[in-house]
Amino acid sequence: DPITIRDFYSFEAFFADLKEKGFYAGGNKNDEWGPKLQLPDEEQAEEMAGLTSRIARLEITLDTHTEELAAAQAEWEERMRAAATDGLLAWRPLEANSVTATNGTTLTPQADFSVLASGENPDTEVYEAGLETDLETITAFRLEALTHPTMDKKSLSRGGGNFVLSGFEVLVRSGDGEEFRPVPIARAVADFEQNGWPVAAALDDDPKTGWAVNGQDKKENRQAVFTLEEPLDGAREKELLVRLRHESEEKRHHIGRFRLSTISLDRPTPGEFGVPEDVVVTLGIPGEERDGKQAEEIAAHYRSIAPTLDPAREELASRRERRDQLNNEIPTTLVSESVEPRAIRVLPRGNWMDDSGEAVEPAVPEFLGNGETPDRRLTRLDLAEWLVSPENPLTARVFVNRLWKNFYGTGISRVLDDLGSQGEWPSHPELLDWLAVEFRESGWDMKHMARLMVMSRTYRQSSLATEELRARDPFNRLLARQSRFRLPAEMIRDNALAVSDLLVPEVGGASVKPYQPVGYYAQLNFPKREYEADEGPDQYRRGVYTHWQRTFLHPMLVAFDAPSREECTAERPRSNTPLQALTLLNDPTYVEAARALAERVIEEGGRTAEARVRYAYQVALSREPDAEEMDWLTTLCRKHFEEYRDDREAAEELIKVGQKPVPDHHDPAELAAWTSVARVLLNLHETMVRF
Repeated sequence: DPITIRDFYSFEAFFADLKEKGFYAGGNKNDEWGPKLQLPDEEQAEEMAGLTSRIARLEITLDTHTEELAAAQAEWEERMRAAATDGLLAWRPLEANSVTATNGTTLTPQADFSVLASGENPDTEVYEAGLETDLETITAFRLEALTHPTMDKKSLSRGGGNFVLSGFEVLVRSGDGEEFRPVPIARAVADFEQNGWPVAAALDDDPKTGWAVNGQDKKENRQAVFTLEEPLDGAREKELLVRLRHESEEKRHHIGRFRLSTISLDRPTPGEFGVPEDVVVTLGIPGEERDGKQAEEIAAHYRSIAPTLDPAREELASRRERRDQLNNEIPTTLVSESVEPRAIRVLPRGNWMDDSGEAVEPAVPEFLGNGETPDRRLTRLDLAEWLVSPENPLTARVFVNRLWKNFYGTGISRVLDDLGSQGEWPSHPELLDWLAVEFRESGWDMKHMARLMVMSRTYRQSSLATEELRARDPFNRLLARQSRFRLPAEMIRDNALAVSDLLVPEVGGASVKPYQPVGYYAQLNFPKREYEADEGPDQYRRGVYTHWQRTFLHPMLVAFDAPSREECTAERPRSNTPLQALTLLNDPTYVEAARALAERVIEEGGRTAEARVRYAYQVALSREPDAEEMDWLTTLCRKHFEEYRDDREAAEELIKVGQKPVPDHHDPAELAAWTSVARVLLNLHETMVRF
């Protein structure tokens, strides 16, 4: 083919402006492979617009300092200054008079009021700390997760450097004779939350969720504040008990060292004090002496805790949560993003380290004609327009050649992925040219071309051939007859489901998981995978929707020559192996399809064995059986009926394969016998070959 090395690099230059995200350590954080475009349906777009608008209005509400808020802030500042005078702004550490762990961890109180975990490190653990305080009023508890040299990676945790706090509970009692009772917690905030592991999840009673802190330096101390619904009376509630639950699926992710503190302030925040340190400083400055930054900082802090703004904050959190959920529901597609084009040079002998070659601009191969070249750098839009222009014959010729192969078994040029001089000269060059022009002039109408081909006299020929014709044209390149060829892997399964009346013809949707051998994914790691077959209608969707696990495609697809997708495959091979026959006999999909077909035969095929065999042939093969076939299958049915009549357990074992319920009104032996007949029909060469 007359494609020069300069043509090669000039064509590459069309893509020199793509912003690429290489595959390297850290190059795929959060599964971000590059720019994405959302493709919402009309309902999703309408909901997203409403959420976006409402969130913007709520954010404005929370950022607006009204006269009412200013008056409330003044009262709050007076209370804070009084608390500062009484020494109540700072968090007050609690001394643990008893610490226990339910699953064997050793907990040891330290001199700084913290508690250190050591010894056993079970998969899950619950810490309990009995505490005392001299505060008259308790409004919140602070939990500090502290690093320690004895921890894994000298971090906060006993496993992996990260912890998952699945539950935080406060209990109280007034005296020894009473039972501990839980104290309701209104809200939780933390100085850092791992994405998907918020501190609020430590209050939801779900052990699968919790607070975690991966994503920042694991050697930094972390804090969480749990505010009570109603303040506790420290003088009356003599005993406090705090439980830290580590019961998530992340094994041994336990806090290694912790400290608990209390405070008397309204809505305190993490830190040394119950309010941010810059706010503590500003509280000591009279209002008229504060600069603009100080005034805005303290006003912003008050707005973040103002009780009158609670409804707006709660609604904002709810709307943002729904927005994030909707973002995950809306399908996306990767898109290209343009940057300043890289310089593209002809690489001498392909040596990427040699930059001495000529710099080239985007251009199509010279022998195909550049057409009118504008006085500017060509873009990918120019390339797209050229691909479908009359000056470029390749696109239409390649497509109609592949379409021809689908209907006739072989392309007009047999080598589908190479219509150049290294491929095969077309058997009918004028026909290929005419089809290509027709395709282009029809407006690239694929349905028109398919209709044109299947309505032709060539397509409607019989596939039966005389010995003379076979000798003259064994591969049917002259198209004197129709071709016979086996169905693609996906369609073999579709055909069995359609014949048995199990096929769900719904178009579109997510991938589905048909039955698959247990342990097929056992060798896959990072992460380990467990395959669970779909239930209900999804089990009977068309094969094109079958879940595809990279190179571990479904074993049935492998048996019938589906490619692994490790590289582009223009044409699949067609093999004939014993494994294919075993698949059609024993794969649960085909056994279930055979049983469903047997039900149709019994219910719709008539009362005699001969009538039922005729019906089965019409459904499966669209023809009548000959005398020999009739004799074989009626004999097989009688033989298996006698065997299953004497072995009811074997009959029931066969007919219960699959999810389709077994009708109560059928004799198991009779249904099993006709299932055997149907298995034979679904395994016939004629059933999976397109004639």
